[in-house]
Amino acid sequence: MSIKMDTRRAAEREALLVGGDYVEPIVRELEAHGYRRVEHWHGRKQGDTRRRLHAGVGLVLVLTDYTSHALLRHLREEAGRLGVPVVYSRRSLVEVRQRLDQAA
Repeated sequence: MSIKMDTRRAAEREALLVGGDYVEPIVRELEAHGYRRVEHWHGRKQGDTRRRLHAGVGLVLVLTDYTSHALLRHLREEAGRLGVPVVYSRRSLVEVRQRLDQAA
């Protein structure tokens, strides 16, 4: 399955990273892919399933080993509402890099 990202305006967009605690290397990888701002949701708060994505988000990267099924379902619905691609990965920098390269 291939997910195409709109890389024309990636430098102007924000990425949402969901899951994980120590995410600095992943944030740097997203920045290397052109995302200037990366918002991080830990995904552990019950209220995260009610949070809304805003229009500036150009990509949602979900670290699947740290998120619940309810949150995944919510993110998929929110991203679909805005037409934002969702990339799923384990919390492995190598796998994140591969997923982002595949989506580009």
